Amino acid sequence: MAKAPTSWVEDIVRIGVLWGGAIAIAAIWIMLDRTPPAWDQAEHLSLSMNFWWTLPHSSWWTADGLRHLWMLSPKYPPVLYLVTAGVHTVFGPGADIAIVANAIFGLILLIATYGLGRHLFSPQIGLLAVGLVLLMPRLVKLSLDFQLDYALTALVVASLWSLTVWRDAQSPLRQWLWAGAFGLSYGLALMTKQSALLFLLVPLLWVVLATLWRRRWGRLLQLVVAGLLTLGVMLPWLSVNWLFQFSIIGNTNVASAQAEGDPMLNTVAAWTYYWRDLPSAISWGLLIVPLVGLVLWAVGLLPGRKSTLQLDGTPAGRLWLLAYIVGGYVLWSGIVNKDLRYIAPVLPAISVLLAWGLACWWRKWPWVTTATYLVGLLTALLTLFPTGLPSLDWVSQTLAPNATFYPYLGEPYPHDEVIAQVAQTQPYQLSTVGGLQSTAAFNQHTVSYYGKLADYQVYGRQVGSRPSKHEQDLRSLSWFYAQGAIDAPWPPPASPEDEQAQLVNLLAASPDFAIDQTWDLPNATRLYLYRRQQLPVTVTTLPETACTSDIPQLRRIDVPTAVPPGQPIPVTYQWVGRWAALRTGLAVLTWEPTATEASSVVRPWIHDHGIGLGTLRPHPIQPQQTTLSAAEINPDGCFQIIERTATLPPAMTPAGNYRLVARYVDKAGRESAPLSIPATAIALSPTAASIAAPEVDWVTQLREVSQLLPLGPDYLDEVFDPIGRLNLYDPIQNYLVQAEQSLQRRWEGPDDAVNYGYGLVLSQVLQLKVDEAIASLELLAQQDAANPYVHAYLGFVNLYAWRPRAAQAALAPALAMAPDVPEIQGLSAIAALMQGNLWSAWQAGQQAIALLNADAE
Repeated sequence: MAKAPTSWVEDIVRIGVLWGGAIAIAAIWIMLDRTPPAWDQAEHLSLSMNFWWTLPHSSWWTADGLRHLWMLSPKYPPVLYLVTAGVHTVFGPGADIAIVANAIFGLILLIATYGLGRHLFSPQIGLLAVGLVLLMPRLVKLSLDFQLDYALTALVVASLWSLTVWRDAQSPLRQWLWAGAFGLSYGLALMTKQSALLFLLVPLLWVVLATLWRRRWGRLLQLVVAGLLTLGVMLPWLSVNWLFQFSIIGNTNVASAQAEGDPMLNTVAAWTYYWRDLPSAISWGLLIVPLVGLVLWAVGLLPGRKSTLQLDGTPAGRLWLLAYIVGGYVLWSGIVNKDLRYIAPVLPAISVLLAWGLACWWRKWPWVTTATYLVGLLTALLTLFPTGLPSLDWVSQTLAPNATFYPYLGEPYPHDEVIAQVAQTQPYQLSTVGGLQSTAAFNQHTVSYYGKLADYQVYGRQVGSRPSKHEQDLRSLSWFYAQGAIDAPWPPPASPEDEQAQLVNLLAASPDFAIDQTWDLPNATRLYLYRRQQLPVTVTTLPETACTSDIPQLRRIDVPTAVPPGQPIPVTYQWVGRWAALRTGLAVLTWEPTATEASSVVRPWIHDHGIGLGTLRPHPIQPQQTTLSAAEINPDGCFQIIERTATLPPAMTPAGNYRLVARYVDKAGRESAPLSIPATAIALSPTAASIAAPEVDWVTQLREVSQLLPLGPDYLDEVFDPIGRLNLYDPIQNYLVQAEQSLQRRWEGPDDAVNYGYGLVLSQVLQLKVDEAIASLELLAQQDAANPYVHAYLGFVNLYAWRPRAAQAALAPALAMAPDVPEIQGLSAIAALMQGNLWSAWQAGQQAIALLNADAE
């Protein structure tokens, strides 16, 4: 170890060789493994697919296109997805292909670990640390698992390396270069996973306080510039998705911890959770031998304490490294939600310390270091590949307890077959499959992922956890899957404790559903695929001669002759037309009183909706998107579409006779034309018999719940709980697009302007169309000026758009009309705070708290 330091180029070549060897071993493991992606993995893969498809099929470089690009991933930052999209562009889509992204981040991790070890100690210790990183079972496992944490680990270590070199750099040029490198790498780390913040919190506090203490204002300026670079990397995505980050904190921390039974912070187990895992994460051989070497070095039994080389680093450097490790450990132990992969970014720093211990051995007994690596390599291989030999299994469990990550070698799961069955049944439509059980091998995320591999045609959604919504689930979805033991009776016995079993029994007993197909899964369970016998929308190809017009024709409308007022009315519409016109068609349908009934009292109701109820392909690949999925459908082909749905007259609609008037609107070209339809009439009569009807279409449901918005915050739960169900049933939330296009036209008319306005605003807000929602709310605030809540809504949307001054102006009428509403006072406090008016923010905040306390009493 006393030889002259090697050059960067030489060591990068060595790292490249080690990296290539690790890739070869990983490739063998991946080729053997047939495991389907589990919950998180499938979700990340789905998001990567969305970025992969969007980048070459959209104008993402424009302002609006870039906004839509960031909206593809509102919950998780998109760095991993963007890198994986590039991998898919080169190699094609697929779960195994996506792991190549980890190889890219793996190279970054190795170089950053080497750089950190080289800077704090020596090139030799940097290389030894690289070897340890490649052999640690936890990092090996993460490199083969499509999660955010491996990419996060690489970029956090790169950030730590950059910050460390900046801290010690002497020349101004090096300081500025490494400050810039830190700002960019830290921004990328935060844009991979928000938890990057915690790992570098202690080092950042260290350098900031040290810089202030020593009054190094030039260095402080460099840190400020680095922070601006970090913010610049994050801001485009964060400015679109910042509101979602508040819900993630609670959902991923407290809610997940409670669901998984993690130890609470008032227990010793919470603070020793990751400590007890170190033998599994690192392996006993790679942990004990280096630590013993450090102890022997400390007491003088191993050489090196008086070495003139930087093999042992500096006390300040060692303390810096320990501060990062201990700080990361303590902060993550203080997070309620525990997962063994969360602490992974600390492991490379530990590898540098352990490499120092191995270097101590090398100076006197090199064979100890060599033997340690050989044992570590054997341990890593035994955790990856089953041998079937009890003696070797014992070695693996002893050296790395519970660290095995074997490839699944059994029969493949039939995800492709399930997706093909649904897609072949409805080849021209998007389909949503409700999942009644969610297992690692078969869950809503895997269904969505494999559905996206099949041209984004099938989506999975988890249902059944709310018994109060079971009947609505059955009315709203046409496909369900359920799982049960092969040798167990079906359906399973229903019990109050098993909500999914209750829904399975309802499904099995329903005459509307039947088992479409079953599959025996490799895990000794049977998958049951249920299908609605009469689908809400059916599509049939017709000869070219059947289409006589460029505008689709509404050939038939089936409705009962008489129904009671205020109840859903079953209706069937039959459309014939060319596919392009059908797919982009909006049916503007008005049930208006007949000439003999027309008066100022009797008002029409509407049944506007997209032709095919928004299911026709190609469709947006995700909510709030404009990029369309792939679909090999002749746009000029002639088709028949039958919609079986229900229309809903408002509860106060008077009895009388009504007729249907129809218009066709091209949603793409905005062309509009009246439709010549068969004479269709219906009588609303209190004496008419009730008639069973399908579920009311989702556009109508949105219009109905939007009528609660003028009533204020006490009714918001009654608005957004139904909306949450609709978002579950419609995976791309196309009903919002239909509602916006319909209500925008309706609002231009003279009737029910305010009611249509609230529905329009709701559809725009749910699509995150901020500018459009503000414009609609400004007009609505004029039409419904006496309602304080419309002004409050305008203030809220302006706050979301980071327009606090406009928000404060919008809130002024609301405060004047309803000063005792705590939500309005709270919005006023936020507006004042965002403008830097701390005293006004304090006053409004105290007023809001006092009002909330008064309401609670």
